[in-house]
Amino acid sequence: MTTSPIVREAPNLVALLNKLAGDNSVLPDRARGVLTGLAVGNLLGLPVEGMSAASIAREYSDGVMEINSFERLQPMDDDLAQAADLGEALVAGVDYIDDFARRLVRWRRNNGRGIGITTSAVIGLLEEGHSPPEAGRIIYEERGHIAPNGGLMRCAPVALARHSNPANLVRDSATTCAVTHFAPTCQWSCIILNAAIALLLKGIDPPIQDIIEAGVADGGPVEIQDWAMRVSKDIGDLALDQGQIGHTLLCLQTGLWAMKTSLDLETALVQVVSAGGDTDTNGAVVGAVLETGPKSPGWGEGFRQ
Repeated sequence: MTTSPIVREAPNLVALLNKLAGDNSVLPDRARGVLTGLAVGNLLGLPVEGMSAASIAREYSDGVMEINSFERLQPMDDDLAQAADLGEALVAGVDYIDDFARRLVRWRRNNGRGIGITTSAVIGLLEEGHSPPEAGRIIYEERGHIAPNGGLMRCAPVALARHSNPANLVRDSATTCAVTHFAPTCQWSCIILNAAIALLLKGIDPPIQDIIEAGVADGGPVEIQDWAMRVSKDIGDLALDQGQIGHTLLCLQTGLWAMKTSLDLETALVQVVSAGGDTDTNGAVVGAVLETGPKSPGWGEGFRQ
């Protein structure tokens, strides 16, 4: 079976994003909000990672409401640490793929908290001298073409760095994801989430179904449409604590839910974390989406009924 390539371009999606103008004056505050929301969601979800909703309800009758105060003394968890490394690599210069790979190797040596199985295996190959994204491709093929959420959890810095250039946003969402998560579904999850965040940064309610349809027309997996159609305003409908809790499309659903919900950040984070499953990663994605700024009156209309 031929391995799918890295996504380099998506003309239909790029054309759609280029047509949508917004208010660039709000970018700095909203950009800070994305990373703050990612951090808060990640930290809130850490104590209950992997637990079921029923178990969380028994232990936290009002839901998970507080971040553990001891976190201020702990090294960053993988979601936040890798997002920080990715952001710094994008800012540092043109060699950002190799730079990001080097930062991941250093992070595992010095920290490695919360590291996923796929990411750890890829970093092991990077340490042996394999180049990115070849290391990611090898592990993708060896592990039966699985599609975990380890690329999606950290991808938001690409939206911050490339929001004004949709073609670069598509390319860099895919290439930075593929450093560790080569699966096309992982790459497209990052492309779709970052396309939406880039619009949110400019105060635009993302036309999410149009974004997904454009992505599929550009070669994205059709299954993304199926998963997106199952997103409602009730977080419980996603069954986040069942099945493949670390699947990239299940995590993408939480980001799509955040674009659809009318809840404020705090309430939304409590709900997604209390729903169980991969709570720290789901929290990070929801936090990144919802801290882009206040919702418009027509929020959520990007989902056609």
